[in-house]
Amino acid sequence: MNKSTYIFICLILSVGFWQLSYLQYLLTQDVILVLTWLWAFGAFIFFSSKSRTVSIYTSKYINYTYYIFAGVLISMFSAYFTWGQSFLRTLITQRYIYSFILLPAILYIQPNESDIIKALKWISIGTILVWFINAFNPTFVSVDEDSIQLEKNHEFDIGSYVSGIYFVVLFLYYKIQEYLNKFSWNSFLKAAILLVFLVLYQNRSLLIGVIPVFIYSLLKFKSKYKIFWIFLIPTILISGIIYSWSIWESLVDATQNQLNDTEYPRWRALNYFFNDYSPNWFCLIFGNGMPSIGNSDFGNLMEDNIDNGIYASDLGMIGMWTIYGLIPLITIYSVIVKVLKGRLFPLYLKFICFHVLVVPTIFHFYTNPGIFMFVLIIYLYSYYTEQNKPLPDKANGRSERAYFTNVIVFDPDSHDFKPNFE
Repeated sequence: MNKSTYIFICLILSVGFWQLSYLQYLLTQDVILVLTWLWAFGAFIFFSSKSRTVSIYTSKYINYTYYIFAGVLISMFSAYFTWGQSFLRTLITQRYIYSFILLPAILYIQPNESDIIKALKWISIGTILVWFINAFNPTFVSVDEDSIQLEKNHEFDIGSYVSGIYFVVLFLYYKIQEYLNKFSWNSFLKAAILLVFLVLYQNRSLLIGVIPVFIYSLLKFKSKYKIFWIFLIPTILISGIIYSWSIWESLVDATQNQLNDTEYPRWRALNYFFNDYSPNWFCLIFGNGMPSIGNSDFGNLMEDNIDNGIYASDLGMIGMWTIYGLIPLITIYSVIVKVLKGRLFPLYLKFICFHVLVVPTIFHFYTNPGIFMFVLIIYLYSYYTEQNKPLPDKANGRSERAYFTNVIVFDPDSHDFKPNFE
């Protein structure tokens, strides 16, 4: 099987086929979950280990999955001893987190960058198409409100939430990297189209990360015609801002109102989960576990919180802390920090890690597609770490860099990306 096809099917499963209404009766969340697990195990059947040049399917990287599962396991003790929810009930309720088994599967098949980007391209196209169709036909997508991690739409919003938006952002960052490498209208216009879509999508948590990266790229791209582009591109951007001014104005007004509103749900959730939720130090450090609504007193508490407009999902990664504790967060953020500090990781990977770091409220890993987003981040970190690891050459008394395909490596002293054929 083609590796990009395998990754694309992972992406399709992670977005739940975009919750298309006509598929909902057949492909329920649990059916998709089982298909995801089977697809993960399928990696060890479809691909031969002999096809890999250098293996990153080692405990060093597989352990990231174990660390996350260890944190999840420990949080189950909080749910049992503190909240009285049975281990079996918690085990069933948190079943979506087990999709992290996709990480060992991806480490095993070792897709290269082009495989991943090709899959991201098609999932991004599909996500944009589904969003536009749903804008004109709101029944096209059937979304479970409890699974929506993005902010609710306001009066100027077009369309609605669509699963897969994370991958559109990651693909945008790759296209920005492309024209930073070598400016061309083709790369820039594709990035601009993706940016326009995200502006129409009107989610501030996305734009807070995307807009600074885009501005940075305009300041840093290299071209012998840069003076011409410096005049032309801002003219186009200013025209676009003027045309979409009502959108920007509404986003700014909503932000100002919510910053000053102590009853804004996100502020209330922050105050509640930091001060009132965890009853002891063990729950504060290792999480409270995943509540089961309607099946335990712990679940009833969650239901009461939802009725009062308090959602852990509103807090993104902070909400993950209240559920699964610090161990999974430390595991994920250790990778993010290493990518941001490392000199040889590509820009698009740095951009998405920067986004997670500065806007943690929009990212999560309690279910897909958030889980697979972090699977890709951890895999790409592992991939580039091994790609740039010096290997001793005993015969010549020198070191060479490991590689397992034609990988693009970031030179921090410029914005050129070049194949490593050493």
